[in-house]
Amino acid sequence: MRSISSDEAPARDEILRSLKAFPIDLLKIYPRSFCSKNGLAYGLIRTSEGKKFVVMGERSHVLKDAFLGNCHHQSSSLKLCDLSAENTECLMALFPYTKPVSLRKYPMTIGTGDRLGMATPGHIRAIKKFQAHPVLAQQSVRENGQTGRNFIEVIQDAAWAVFQENYQEGYGADGDHLKSLQDIKGALDAGISMATLDLSEKINPEALQEPKELIDQKFKEEIDEGDSKVIFHLFLGKEFVFKGPDGQFSIQFDEESVKRNTLLFCKGLDFTEEVYEWIRFRRGNQGSIDFEISIDETPFPTSPENHFFFALELSHRGVHIQSLAPRFIGEFQKGIDYRGDRDDFRRQFYQHVLIAQDYGNYKISIHSGSDKFSIFSDMGRLSKGFLHLKTAGTSWLEALRLIALGNPSLFREMYSFALSRFNEASKLYHVKADLNRIPNLEELSDEELPVLLNQEDSRQLLHITYGYLLNEKDKAGKHLFKDKLTHTLMQYEEDYWSMLETHIEKHLSSLGVKNR
Repeated sequence: MRSISSDEAPARDEILRSLKAFPIDLLKIYPRSFCSKNGLAYGLIRTSEGKKFVVMGERSHVLKDAFLGNCHHQSSSLKLCDLSAENTECLMALFPYTKPVSLRKYPMTIGTGDRLGMATPGHIRAIKKFQAHPVLAQQSVRENGQTGRNFIEVIQDAAWAVFQENYQEGYGADGDHLKSLQDIKGALDAGISMATLDLSEKINPEALQEPKELIDQKFKEEIDEGDSKVIFHLFLGKEFVFKGPDGQFSIQFDEESVKRNTLLFCKGLDFTEEVYEWIRFRRGNQGSIDFEISIDETPFPTSPENHFFFALELSHRGVHIQSLAPRFIGEFQKGIDYRGDRDDFRRQFYQHVLIAQDYGNYKISIHSGSDKFSIFSDMGRLSKGFLHLKTAGTSWLEALRLIALGNPSLFREMYSFALSRFNEASKLYHVKADLNRIPNLEELSDEELPVLLNQEDSRQLLHITYGYLLNEKDKAGKHLFKDKLTHTLMQYEEDYWSMLETHIEKHLSSLGVKNR
């Protein structure tokens, strides 16, 4: 397993000498975390009770310190503190870089969802090598429900990981796929710096399929006459031309396409404007919220025409966004590479990029963005590095790769259980895994188990069943897998972080992101 590097060793040794004077069960220190401020030393250690925050220095200074904990007194004093909500607030006040911030000024950003609250150090170690900035705390309401966490806990875990790694470049916290004002309120109260509004329940896909006569009737009944005049004035009789280094294209609307797009998006646009104004009123001068719109979880691809109609309407309503997630042509399935025609994707992605640049200068956001290695270079080049990529499940899969290597018997139990829950889980996620193509678990030796994390169908199986694996309990109410899983990850945490570092680094390199 990973050893501490030579440049970390002196710091480790000095801290160890100081800590040995106190009666604590010291298992590990995190050298990058240790620093001095206001005459005190601060840092993170691990004891038999888990991670602890330590405050060391003269007794009078330690006693006055704001962090809550148990004090030990020798020739100097030490305070041992839990990583609690109260102490997280103190941490953010004393070390402002541990608090999430807006990342709108940075061209390349990547969301690295940490479903277990244990992956972020590995994410940081990869990202700090590149000219990119991370959204380290990124979870949806659905993910929190599956993992038993909430937005406050997600941000807490990210803040302590940022402190542990001494990462001072700034990070974001994304309340992902928020569908209601209640969701948004909860995420804002927790301290998010980015809100992703999911319009999947506010979009009317029937508007693209219903006969023209019915569209004419619905448009007349549902759209105010004054609004319809404005909409026709914005779109009819005009050619919208988009130019870029890879060529140009144009969009024109006839009366039918205006009506269809209006009925498709009208409720979503109204809701977006309502949420945007609510956030502005709620936040006031307390800081910027990066605002993303998600229209990717729809039953149809977002055409350039759809995208442009939506973007121009947002602009007309005075709504400014930082990113938008269309549903692209082809298949963006969970945890595997892109499926589809790369030439078609490249052509349409380029059009989406030009629309975003010309009508709001916002980023295209790639949801289910992990492991799309065959098209990463196209994304990076065509967007000129002005992009937001979202990943989450891929870090969970790397956790399971670690389990397969470090605790094969646990992996076998989890894998068998995942198979029994696949049909239920597949109703929640867009995947096309074929269980008949998965290697037989019984025919694999322990050394061969990691191959299941390379095969697409088994990757998707393990990706979408994470909630079932984390929540399953025995008759006594004890978790079947979660505690063993986290214990193993904790035991081999440096190996897990090293695996994540390599994996996320591969994503950023493939996108063409420059090294620092």
